[in-house]
Amino acid sequence: MAKVNKKEWKILLELERLKNDIKHDITGPVIASFGFIIALVWRDAIKGALDEYLSRAGLIEKAYLYNFISAVIITVVVISIMISVKKFGAIKKKKKIKELEKKI
Repeated sequence: MAKVNKKEWKILLELERLKNDIKHDITGPVIASFGFIIALVWRDAIKGALDEYLSRAGLIEKAYLYNFISAVIITVVVISIMISVKKFGAIKKKKKIKELEKKI
């Protein structure tokens, strides 16, 4: 294997950073769109179950309140998951970059 000088390593490091940025920029929207589809399906399922429960319990006149409460709970849970995923991705990206920097 040919010896790589410091300048070439810097170029390789920048190319790796660019590749990671492009991959991140492309995969983010694709994953988000699939997540949106899943969210719509679950929204319908949860709404149907909640409406059925409220109807059987005779609480249909307060359905708006329960819908609001479930929306707040789901929002908090989903935001927590999003933050965790973003932190995990950032840690993984930093680790890979540090490994490349060690080679320089």
